[in-house]
Amino acid sequence: MNVSIVVGIGAVLGLLGAVGIYFDPRVPSKHFIVAAGTLRGALVALITGLSMSSQSGWLVGIGLGTLYGTLFGTMICLTKGAAAIQHAVFIIPTSTVTGALSGALIVWLAF
Repeated sequence: MNVSIVVGIGAVLGLLGAVGIYFDPRVPSKHFIVAAGTLRGALVALITGLSMSSQSGWLVGIGLGTLYGTLFGTMICLTKGAAAIQHAVFIIPTSTVTGALSGALIVWLAF
């Protein structure tokens, strides 16, 4: 596994998933949210890549990426407490989809 490719895939997909916050004019400190989304994407991709082997297929990559993306998104919502419940519908699905895409791209490009 090429670690730099895995982290790059995760960071780019995390950035793309979080950059949508710039369309909401009510949210302050948007750059912190984008940085957190980029870091989340890189960590999900890294854990997904470390959980796979060179014989892992597409379904394993997508499944592990979906699992870890959902868990990380849920963890982010739970750490913010009751204030994040209203944002969970945006955080968790985005994290799940970017995790699944990361898993698929890791299988294709990093192994």
